[in-house]
Amino acid sequence: MTAVAALGLAAASVAPVHAAVGYDRCPKGRFCVFDGVSGDGAMVSYSTPQSSLGTWSKRAVSVYNRTGFENVCMYSKAGYVTGSNGVFAEMVGNEGGDNLAYLREGNASLGHNLGSVRWAHMERQCGGLPEPIGWNDPYYAMGNTLPAQAFGDLNRDGTPDLLNRTYSGRLWLLRGDGTGTLIGGGWNAMTAITRHGDLTGDGTEDLLAWDTAGRLWTYPGNGKGGFGTRLLVGSGWNTMIAIQATGDLTGDGKGDLVARDKAGHLWMYPGTGKGKFGSRHYVGGGWNTMGALAAPGDASGDHRNDLISSDKAGRLWLYPGNGKGNFGTRKLIGSGGWRPFITLISAGDHNHDGHPDLIAAANGKGSDSPLPESSVRLYLSRSGGSLNGGYDAGALDTGDALF
Repeated sequence: MTAVAALGLAAASVAPVHAAVGYDRCPKGRFCVFDGVSGDGAMVSYSTPQSSLGTWSKRAVSVYNRTGFENVCMYSKAGYVTGSNGVFAEMVGNEGGDNLAYLREGNASLGHNLGSVRWAHMERQCGGLPEPIGWNDPYYAMGNTLPAQAFGDLNRDGTPDLLNRTYSGRLWLLRGDGTGTLIGGGWNAMTAITRHGDLTGDGTEDLLAWDTAGRLWTYPGNGKGGFGTRLLVGSGWNTMIAIQATGDLTGDGKGDLVARDKAGHLWMYPGTGKGKFGSRHYVGGGWNTMGALAAPGDASGDHRNDLISSDKAGRLWLYPGNGKGNFGTRKLIGSGGWRPFITLISAGDHNHDGHPDLIAAANGKGSDSPLPESSVRLYLSRSGGSLNGGYDAGALDTGDALF
């Protein structure tokens, strides 16, 4: 167990010690520490990170977060060092971060063992969990410079980015260097989120999101990692069970969409270049035997965009696009072991070798899964669409999703 406990955050310098009782006396915008259980006893509050709590390191018994942020990292030792004899707890506040945090695991009482506190955008940045993924680490290690990305780059810095939706519905931009920026909240109202390049004709990557009411929305990218005012594409999408933005499948230079319905039919929706789609085109049936979908771009090397999907037997297949909105004979690119990966993401060329790569996120809770819970792996693509063995690229917090 580590000494890290992730709460909801904020903080700056020390406020006077108070003698009142109860969590309610913790000032808004601060992180409060008490020497009694349940907020009883004396209290000290902070509005900035504290590399050392001094005498309070041995006095702390319970804590309360009113900072407005979701994550506060707490360490048993000064200097943000994780200790082997501390407890690991995860406390997460509400969306505003200004109410009493509730526990997902562990215990709020730290047992007089709180050496330092700081805040982070995501739990994994606390240090007791894997750091945010440095998606381009293999490329940087070779001392290379950055070419432009065909898709996957949300902030125009030449590196592929990811989106991380937390269990509470906050959407984060995860840049190629692993740093994160909050985009906004309320995204847990969406059933599915997908992206692949420009849908509106302005040269920036956009986002598609399907809400629980069955409406599909286009969120135009602003080229800075965020999105502008959303555009309603249409309603009735709750007849579908999966959607995937694919880039151009028809050869007209406009981003398209595929969707799988409850009967296992796959449909292609041609993009208009204005954030919406034309009349759908039937691709084929039998897709209810397939699992996750991903759109890697041109993985086969024929200058046409392709599709990747896993089946229920755990095999991974490449469906080569024919440039006319349909696909040719599929090719096996993974003979087994893909069943635990409930999400497949293709967000561009991560090692800048000219081949689009694949990210796979697993739910390791299943009895047939050899992977740790919420494992994330990066698979580098080779010529012809084949993949390398992959390497561990981090882990998702419980309830999070990647796009």
